[in-house]
Amino acid sequence: MNKDLYKRAIELVSDSSVPPHLSGFTFLSEAVAIKSENYIIKLQDLYEKIARNHDCTYRAITRDIAYAISQSEHIRDYLSIGKNGCLFNGRIIAMLALKLKSMHHEV
Repeated sequence: MNKDLYKRAIELVSDSSVPPHLSGFTFLSEAVAIKSENYIIKLQDLYEKIARNHDCTYRAITRDIAYAISQSEHIRDYLSIGKNGCLFNGRIIAMLALKLKSMHHEV
């Protein structure tokens, strides 16, 4: 994974007010960076890749990312998701990855 891209992903996830002390913050940042490089990767494959990198389970990655997203106070506003919009992991990762990709092309 591109280290510069990963650093930008960390900044992006931080800007969306996900608490950085949660393990899900790290997993979400990694997922966003990987997804922005390979947008067609399946969510399951993405989680399994991160799980291998951190020597944990696919379920732990899923759970920790969901918890981190739920703890964000401003992610709906940051990604322009209405109150009725669902905060599914895959949707959040995809939207952040697109935002990261667009930022990467601006540089």
